[in-house]
Amino acid sequence: MKVLNYASDLAVKTFVSASATGVEKLINAWMLSKPHTFVTGLEFTSTVDPSSNTLEFAAIIVYQPSEQDQS
Repeated sequence: MKVLNYASDLAVKTFVSASATGVEKLINAWMLSKPHTFVTGLEFTSTVDPSSNTLEFAAIIVYQPSEQDQS
């Protein structure tokens, strides 16, 4: 029996924007460019920079790349 280690095929992509909708737009554009990508995890977070009091949003996606999406 052959055992496949899919964890070795995982990749991570990070999206950062000054707004939550900005992060959403970045994710949507990326997903449209890679329609065969299988997303295995998503973390969405926001932080405040104490020195400038600016809010920043980030999304981290763990995904399995598809050979069909390779260019």
